[in-house]
Amino acid sequence: MKKAPTKVKDKAKSNLADELNKVSTQSDSAEIQSARESNAVQSEADAEVANNAAYDSLFDNWDEQAFEPQDFMIDVPVDSLESTVGYSSLFRQMHQAFVRLVAFYKSPGGGSLSVEEARAKAFHACDNKEDAKKRFQEMMTLPFESLHFVDLMQLLNVAPRVAERFWEKVKREGRKEFESGHLAANITFPVGYMKGMWNIARYLGVRESFIDDWQPKGGIEVALIDMMAQSYFQWQYWLEQTVKRSETRPREEHPEYQEWQRLRKRFNEGSWMDGHWLPPYVSEQQAIEHAVQMADRFNRIFMRTLRQLRGLRRYSPVTINNPQ
Repeated sequence: MKKAPTKVKDKAKSNLADELNKVSTQSDSAEIQSARESNAVQSEADAEVANNAAYDSLFDNWDEQAFEPQDFMIDVPVDSLESTVGYSSLFRQMHQAFVRLVAFYKSPGGGSLSVEEARAKAFHACDNKEDAKKRFQEMMTLPFESLHFVDLMQLLNVAPRVAERFWEKVKREGRKEFESGHLAANITFPVGYMKGMWNIARYLGVRESFIDDWQPKGGIEVALIDMMAQSYFQWQYWLEQTVKRSETRPREEHPEYQEWQRLRKRFNEGSWMDGHWLPPYVSEQQAIEHAVQMADRFNRIFMRTLRQLRGLRRYSPVTINNPQ
């Protein structure tokens, strides 16, 4: 039996945009800008029309060119869905997103809809190319964190190539988020009030200092640099807690409030006296010891990651350029 040709995914480091999105040597932004310049306007009233024309041009460009994603080598039945759409299709992610959205609309928080109503509300497929272009324009103007796999599903039937290329664009932005350090910074400061400019700048400053010193050569080394920067910040935090808990006075409940609470068992927002930190529900000695242990833990994480980074560099293969 003749074996059907299969695709092999190159696991070596490569530029995904160059390999998978061979539409133009220009970036997406350059394509949009070029289209806007070709649709130059003379008044502000025509600005929206020109902007829509730019997105339409990008849509047509993506839709006209063939898209062949790289796949792992795997044998599948010739009549299977995998053989038809490709092993690296987004159908699984889209299906799971659709199921989650249907489950939400069936829940009390989503309106307790019936199965048919929930399915109808969760998915609105584009009927034609014009409808797909409007949806594409909306997706291009949304923040990346506001996009969902169901949005790609809406494009898939009418413009599958556009849906695939849009997914590649989102992945490239995700890579930029990682390589720039903002992914790790947002995880280090997870709550909104922590994401101030100074906190993010301090983290990125430490990270860039490590990068300048180490000059990472790939994504793995960049990830280890992020781990070092995060463990360094955690070590700094717990070292600060150690000093606070051993050298400063904790915040304590006012004696009168304690008596009132004992009698009334109710909470009062003005019940705390001035202080620098909130003690955990342990003794003073246990609180100090806990902070010391946490500081030591993150110090060891930092040193362990540094050894891993050094080991990766030490045992990496040696490349000889221009051998004689």
